[in-house]
Amino acid sequence: MQALVTLAEEVAAGSLADFCAELARRATLQHAPTVEGVTLASLHSAKGLEWDAVFVAGLAEGTLPTGYAKTPEALEEERRLLYVGITRARQWLWLSYAGARAPGGRQRRPSRFLPIAEAAATGGRPRERTPRRTVLVSCRVCGAALLSGADRKLGRCADCPSSLDEELLERLRDWRLRTATAQQVPAYVVFTDATLTALAERRPGRTEELIEIAGIGPRKLALYGEAVLALVGGATVEDVDGAESSATES
Repeated sequence: MQALVTLAEEVAAGSLADFCAELARRATLQHAPTVEGVTLASLHSAKGLEWDAVFVAGLAEGTLPTGYAKTPEALEEERRLLYVGITRARQWLWLSYAGARAPGGRQRRPSRFLPIAEAAATGGRPRERTPRRTVLVSCRVCGAALLSGADRKLGRCADCPSSLDEELLERLRDWRLRTATAQQVPAYVVFTDATLTALAERRPGRTEELIEIAGIGPRKLALYGEAVLALVGGATVEDVDGAESSATES
């Protein structure tokens, strides 16, 4: 609206007919009034115009291409419209679509014209997602559900009584530091503090018990399982280091 006011001021010396003629001329030449701000335009009306930055929104199935485009010819015309939109940008271009018209509404698919890998891989159809299964872990002391990662690794609530073996925890930390130094990795890459605390509290005696502790998977079990079980069983860090050195040399 401000752009029209500015244009009217520029031709104030003329008549209303002159003003209308100028508007008609600009419409014919696709020359929009210059304005310092945001210009809203349809893809049809944007033909022949350019801006430094262009945002093309609403690129979802049913909007572009429109749901009325049923034939190959109509779809090709919709594709050309998108081409018009993206070529209006001199420097910056943003393409977007909404996942739904409103929060909680029916999910919308991105336009088949967008180079989205998932849409291309499924022929424009949304890939069915497998619902993520949530595994509930309960506190071994009070039975409450454990929500934080640290509590899940400990196997108990942070406020519940601890059966921590302080001496074992110190040996585990010493062993972790030596192992991390030898492997030239940060200590947490071997085991996190939460995992060491869980080991010192639960004191697993068998492989089956060891792998039940969060943070210990098949790979870490293979790498460190023997050493950890030996430490839990009362071995010193020097004993474990000596056994590992002998195994490496043999």
